[in-house]
Amino acid sequence: MLRVTALYLFIAAVAGALAGMLWSLATDLPSYTIGTDGSASISERGLTSVFSADAVYSLIGLVLGAGLGLLAWRWFCGRGAVVVALAMAGPLMASLCCWWIGLLLGPDSFPTRVSSAKAGDTVQIDLALHTWTPVMVWVLAALLPVLVISLIRWDAPADGD
Repeated sequence: MLRVTALYLFIAAVAGALAGMLWSLATDLPSYTIGTDGSASISERGLTSVFSADAVYSLIGLVLGAGLGLLAWRWFCGRGAVVVALAMAGPLMASLCCWWIGLLLGPDSFPTRVSSAKAGDTVQIDLALHTWTPVMVWVLAALLPVLVISLIRWDAPADGD
């Protein structure tokens, strides 16, 4: 059981790291334009797309979380409540790996870049999450298939019975 659990968590971490690369590539970050007076301005459309990083992260989490939930059910359904704990731990680990890799690959140190920009330059905002909610999307997406399958198969015999 310990080897399979370690393998599951390893798969979750690797999938999260790959998702971080995808998150960094797929997120369209808005940019501030530096004015002649040194001020930075952003369009109204740019303001609305500030949260695009959260949306892309959540969409990736829905898909990957559901996949990890199905994998947890497949491998650990005969272990009782352990499947729930692992269906939460795997996606949580994956989401944190995704977040970390995305931050490493995406633009950072926005204040430094803005302060060194010249008039007419555009400066992209940092790739960052603005709330913890997208992290929880990953976990909830993984728990959903576990919940549905366990409700459908509530009277099915456990493996080995």
